[in-house]
Amino acid sequence: MLQKKPIHSTIVIGTVFLSSFLSSCGEKPMGTSDIIDFEVTQDTIKSETRINFDLIRVNIPSPGILAKKLSAAKIGYNKIFLLSIGKRANYVTNYQKAIGVGAYGADIGMAASHNQTQDALDCIDAVSKLAAELGINNAFDPGFSKKILANINKPDTIQLMLDKAFDKAERNLRSNQRVAVSILMVAGGWVEGLYTSIESVNANSSGDENKKIIYNDISIHCHAFEYVFQLLNQYKNNSDCAKLLQELEPAKATLLTYGKTGWDSDTLPKLRETVTTLRNKIIA
Repeated sequence: MLQKKPIHSTIVIGTVFLSSFLSSCGEKPMGTSDIIDFEVTQDTIKSETRINFDLIRVNIPSPGILAKKLSAAKIGYNKIFLLSIGKRANYVTNYQKAIGVGAYGADIGMAASHNQTQDALDCIDAVSKLAAELGINNAFDPGFSKKILANINKPDTIQLMLDKAFDKAERNLRSNQRVAVSILMVAGGWVEGLYTSIESVNANSSGDENKKIIYNDISIHCHAFEYVFQLLNQYKNNSDCAKLLQELEPAKATLLTYGKTGWDSDTLPKLRETVTTLRNKIIA
């Protein structure tokens, strides 16, 4: 049985290091001098609420972690698994737009980790447009795309930039008491990252050894369902959070089971069916 521990390093450590990646100017690659983000966001939600949010949030890993490990394990990339760029135009409600920002954000990480420059830039454009419609375009302004492009051959740097931008967007939403939108973004990214990873493993033809490398990492992401659910449950009085809770409920037992006990090639079909159904319901 797998022993799961809270995944604090993703955000806690990430937040410390990520402050270095949105301060550079122009299109030069980032260097050690670009290490400080002087922005200070004043939260207007209650201190207790913010602390409770953060304590849960740190246990939900960035989808970019899986993307990097898939690339390292030589598990191939296929654009067909990513959310269609054309889907963005169909997102008309804030519920859809917030989930879409998270999903396209996860796809940026997948494309960048596999050095798919144009796909990454297309997803960045989709994120920027949806973020502007949600009123959080300060985190994904036109300069952001230039910085991504300047570092497009550095997947680790790009992932740090993405994490920083999403952290900034989340802080902005909390400072404006729009925590529900932030939670929907987190959930959208988590579902999309899990879906694209499982589809990539399923399509991999290089044998079980490469797949085994990634099994435990995907199991950890399955386990994070518990924390996504907790976040949504804390804000279930919000109609959008309540809606997403209802959409997630059918997948809860399966994902938590595989998150605690692990999975392998024999159980892949069931896990894939569950995640695909969930993704098609709330994203695609």
